[in-house]
Amino acid sequence: MSSEESKQDVIEFKPLNQIVFEKLHLEILRNRLKPGDPLRQEEITERLGVSRTPVREAIQRLQAEGLVTLVPRKGAVVSSIPHARIEEIYDIRGRLEAFAAGLAVGHITEQQESRLKKLVQEMEKLDPAANLEKVLEKNREFHYLIYSAARNATLVEMIEELWKQIQRLRSFYLLTPNGYRDSTSEHRMILDAILAKDRAKVEELICMHCEHSKQSLIRNTPDADAIPDQESLIRKES
Repeated sequence: MSSEESKQDVIEFKPLNQIVFEKLHLEILRNRLKPGDPLRQEEITERLGVSRTPVREAIQRLQAEGLVTLVPRKGAVVSSIPHARIEEIYDIRGRLEAFAAGLAVGHITEQQESRLKKLVQEMEKLDPAANLEKVLEKNREFHYLIYSAARNATLVEMIEELWKQIQRLRSFYLLTPNGYRDSTSEHRMILDAILAKDRAKVEELICMHCEHSKQSLIRNTPDADAIPDQESLIRKES
């Protein structure tokens, strides 16, 4: 049996709740399910041809990842983030990640530098519309390879916690007009500064990278604070 056939066999025998989770997860990341959209179990079970149990378990996992929120009397809805919170998170990210990247300049190994070069080359060839999951995977590896080189576990944990809060937004930014092109271009500049051992430039570029992401998201996403409160909508409909 070929390795490709083996992979197909593994995918074929995934538990139903995992299949449902991955399907809904991708729909949220691709913005097919938008902020505030309800996740109705009956509709999902009919659409995917599964029972309620794997759907319920998948929704619970999405909630644990912050992609879904449970609203009283409304049920599960796709999470949305107020613009003010986006600003807060990205401002903190910029400072923490710039600090981590600056530290990394003095510790990064040749092996890590080689991997960063490879990742940048691979990302420059990818299309997020066709390969979103692979793009997210390589984008994450690029950043975390740099931050892990800082040799500061506490700092990396703090960055990880912020990334969890904006998981969906990262994919949305990469799918915005020019988002992925700008992101890969900035990755190339960050890499060049790391290879040049220019700590100040690396820190400046990381801050710029986070600022550009923040501004693009604010331009291209609805503000949760501007969306009518779900409870108000329910009372109005009653």
